[in-house]
Amino acid sequence: MRTSFTLAMTSIFQPPFKLGRWSGWLVALLLNGCISSKGIVPASQPLEQEKLALGKTIEEAPAITWPTEHWWQVYQDAQLDHLVEKSLHDHPDLKKATARIALSMAMAEQAHASTLPNVGGKVSSSRERFTELSFIPKPWAGRFNWNNQATVDMSYNLDVWKQQKSAWLASLDEVHVSEAEMQQVKIELTSAMVKSYIRLAAEYQWRDLAQEELDDLRHEIAIAKKALAAGLNTQLNLSRLEAKLPAAQNKLVQIELHLVLLKNQIAALSGEGPGAGDSIVRPTLHLSEPIGLPDRLPVNLVGRRPDIVAARWRVEASQKHIQSAKAAFYPNINLLGYIGFQALAFSGLFSSAGLVGNLGPAMSLPIFDGGKRRANLSAETALYDMAVEDYNATILKALESISNQLSVLGTVAAETANTQQALEKTEQAHWLAEKNYRAGLSNRVESLQTNELVLQQKEILVEQEAVRLQAYAALMLALGGGVIDAEHTAQAIH
Repeated sequence: MRTSFTLAMTSIFQPPFKLGRWSGWLVALLLNGCISSKGIVPASQPLEQEKLALGKTIEEAPAITWPTEHWWQVYQDAQLDHLVEKSLHDHPDLKKATARIALSMAMAEQAHASTLPNVGGKVSSSRERFTELSFIPKPWAGRFNWNNQATVDMSYNLDVWKQQKSAWLASLDEVHVSEAEMQQVKIELTSAMVKSYIRLAAEYQWRDLAQEELDDLRHEIAIAKKALAAGLNTQLNLSRLEAKLPAAQNKLVQIELHLVLLKNQIAALSGEGPGAGDSIVRPTLHLSEPIGLPDRLPVNLVGRRPDIVAARWRVEASQKHIQSAKAAFYPNINLLGYIGFQALAFSGLFSSAGLVGNLGPAMSLPIFDGGKRRANLSAETALYDMAVEDYNATILKALESISNQLSVLGTVAAETANTQQALEKTEQAHWLAEKNYRAGLSNRVESLQTNELVLQQKEILVEQEAVRLQAYAALMLALGGGVIDAEHTAQAIH
């Protein structure tokens, strides 16, 4: 059940309202106390970034500058640069994000239209029989005749309590949300492309090592066969070596499969079909950038990381939706009017005698609506709380990711140093085995077996280098990828 109280006062070419005529309006304002928004308030508060405990990993990180928009160029690979740029131009996800911005802008324009006067024209002409039992005089009463009308209608919501304006401003904030989300799509596409490309580079290196490992095994099997023929070996030892051959071959086959799958993935990320992957050549990645963090985390992070910026704009939009919902508790005042011509025949329709007009305010006042307005305000308040907590969670997630990637980079640096030492020892052993073989002090098998240890350490180094390169990309993603300038988003952080 819904009851509303409406007062309307119209005037055309009338003298100003007398004080007594405003008594109805005053009574209506007093009646507004029937519906109250008391007790409906937000429960959540945005995090105070300055008070967050960042931990030693973040606090002790060396200082670096903020990443630029083209941060992936630090890998010094022209093919990667081309693939990323193509992804940022042709990928369907980015085009969809662009369409989402256009949609939110259209909705904002619709909301803005509600704050402006509405003017329209109406023309009607109907032939009808007029009753003899009403105010229609003769000769029209009791006869069929034309009833003609041509008017211009106008309505304007004065929006005294800013209900329509708050809704419009909220829709503008939602445009900013869509823009920030598009930037987030950009850095996620870039990060996905870079990570796939890094894995592609690693697979090429693993293929070389697997091929060398397979060649050494075949060489060792050939030596074992010659030794067996000379009576210097047993069939058992030869069978053990030959049993390793299928696994070594399968390892190479699996790497070839990974190369194909990664090229297909990179082609899809660049907005093309699998055939485009055929033209991708071996990567040449080099990363010599210092590892650290920019200044003033997490305050600057709020203005530079797109998902945080989007979350903040959602909070701003929710605040304005609450303001609009509160304004619904107050009287709604509209200015209504029309002017035009009306006549019961065509003759004289557009003359001064046929002129009609109306102009005046109309006010609608909620008295009892079954709790609809309170429920709407409660819903908007809950959405605000959800937006705030989403914003808080996004900040915490960002800081967690930054700390994690710094920890990974620190750990992989230590592991790489240890693996490098192990590689040096195995290379030294292999060199000595080669030296002894050339001096006739040992056989070729010993040299091949020590080289197997060298290849194992090199495989580990390739994996560790891939982890380092990918962790750097993840750190750039966690820092916002440089696609948003903090100066342009400062208005979202207040």
